[in-house]
Amino acid sequence: MITLRRTVPFALAGALAVAAAGIAQTPGEGITPSPVACLPLDGNGVLNAAVAPETPGSTVRMFFRRLNLEVEDFYYVEMEAAGAGLYWGVFPIPTEDKIKRKDLKQRDVPPPLEPWASWWKAKEASDHRDPNRDLDEKVIRERAPIGKHEKRAWMGKMSEADFQRWLERQQYEPAEYFVAVYDAQGSRTAVSDMHVVEVKKDCRVSLTPQQEGMAKNLTVGETNTWQKGEQPFHWECTGIVTRKDPQLVLRADEACRACVIAWWPYAAGGAAALGAIIAVNEDRPEDVSPARP
Repeated sequence: MITLRRTVPFALAGALAVAAAGIAQTPGEGITPSPVACLPLDGNGVLNAAVAPETPGSTVRMFFRRLNLEVEDFYYVEMEAAGAGLYWGVFPIPTEDKIKRKDLKQRDVPPPLEPWASWWKAKEASDHRDPNRDLDEKVIRERAPIGKHEKRAWMGKMSEADFQRWLERQQYEPAEYFVAVYDAQGSRTAVSDMHVVEVKKDCRVSLTPQQEGMAKNLTVGETNTWQKGEQPFHWECTGIVTRKDPQLVLRADEACRACVIAWWPYAAGGAAALGAIIAVNEDRPEDVSPARP
């Protein structure tokens, strides 16, 4: 079940303006992400990308989300420079959420349903993001307004028959990703095409020592205010220690930290430890409203 949080109107308007500015860039120019074969269900995946030309003072971000029916807003991590225009970024660990089937309803035209692939292509082509009009409109309105403007280039490259076979092969929600470059003022200057990658139990990824260190100390960026105070949607908390809000304010990850606090006393094996943690929590100030853009 998805718990909704009230989105501050001016913060959402600011985020939409930032998204619109980014979308003006031509996808694919100057950024070449390397193919990602799969993401492991029980570990971190890695994306490598080449950026040319490099601009002093710029940052490179890897955006990611799961292929969900309703939630389309992205998260991101800042990618690390490896020299000669090469960058790498680490994905959080995906959850075991399954991909849900939706066949496209057709009125007065037999057969009554068109294939699953038709539903997704109709969703991508529509502004309301709900081809059959049977999803949760409130969730879509709050949790898709930023991400829905990022075009699924990978989907347009598949024929409907190939796309249908690909969908039927998925056991878990796949992940979508793209890479973007931002200048020192925070404006997007280049963006890659969007890609998709399968999440699989038998996927094996070897991380370098630097990548393993990053995986244990992830800073996850948010693109919309609803993401504050919640575990990243359909990504595990493991390794996530800090977050950045849409205004780039860095903070400790309160959602994932709460999961660790709830688990630790039982692992430590003591009611006294539990009481100590509760006492600490009682002294914490109440959460404040999301920051202004």
